[in-house]
Amino acid sequence: MKIYIFLIGTLFLASCRNSNSDMPQYEVANADGFLQKASLPPPTEQPAQEIVERKLIRNGNIEFLTKDVRKTKTEIERITKEQKGYISSENENNYGNRFQVNQTLRIPADKFDEVMKQLEGLAEKVDNKNINAQDVTEEFIDVEARLKTKKELEARYLELLKQAKTVADIVSIEGQIANVRAEIESMEGRLKYLSNQVSFSTLNVSFYQESAAGYGFGSKFLNSLKSGWFNLIDFVFWVLSVWPFVLGITALVIWWVRRRSTV
Repeated sequence: MKIYIFLIGTLFLASCRNSNSDMPQYEVANADGFLQKASLPPPTEQPAQEIVERKLIRNGNIEFLTKDVRKTKTEIERITKEQKGYISSENENNYGNRFQVNQTLRIPADKFDEVMKQLEGLAEKVDNKNINAQDVTEEFIDVEARLKTKKELEARYLELLKQAKTVADIVSIEGQIANVRAEIESMEGRLKYLSNQVSFSTLNVSFYQESAAGYGFGSKFLNSLKSGWFNLIDFVFWVLSVWPFVLGITALVIWWVRRRSTV
C-alpha cells in the first residue's frame, strides 16, 4: 500500500514539475518518510535603508555701514520678531566720529537665509559677511545611542535594587544608579544644547554710521576739554589714594626746613 501511494505521489510531482520549474525547490519528508519537492516562498523585499536627517549648526556674521543706526536698529528688531527669533545680546559704542551697535540674533534655522538677505538690504555698504555650518549628525546619533544604553542600564539597576537583601548591596546598587543617572543627565543636557543650536542659528550683526562733524575744530576742542577734565579728576583721585605718602613727605620737608633755619 505504501509503495502504491509513493508511485502516485511521484507521478503527481512529475506532472507539476514543469509548472513550478520557475520556483525555488527544496526537499521535505512526507507522512511516510519519503522525500518530496516543495516550493520555497518568494523572497521578501528588504526594507529601504532609513534616511538620516542631517543636523547642521549654522552661524553667520555681517558688518555694514548704514545711514541711521537708530532706524536700522528698530528695523532689525522688527525683522527678528517677525521671524520668531530674539536678540540675545546687544551693546553700543560711540567713539570719535563713529556710532556702532553690535547685536547677537538667534534666528530659526529655516529663516536664516531670509534674515541675512533682509539685513543686506539695510546696508549702505557691507564691509564683511561670512556664514559657516557645522555638521553634528554623528555626535547627535552617538549621544542618543549612548543615552539609550545608559537608560537601559539604569532600569536593570533599579530591578536589582528591588531584589537586594542586604544593606551593603542596597548601598552599592544605589551608588551605581547615581553614577548612571549623572551620565544620563549630562547626555540629555548635551542633546538639548545640540537641538537648540540646530533649531536656532546665531547671527552676529554689527552696523554703524559715520559723521564728518567729528573732524571739525569745534568737536576736537570740546573733546580736548572733556579729556582734560577727566584727566584732572583722575589725578585728584590718584592723589587721594596716596595721601599717606604725600603727608609723610610734606612733614619731612617741613622738619628739614626748620632744622636748617635753626642752625
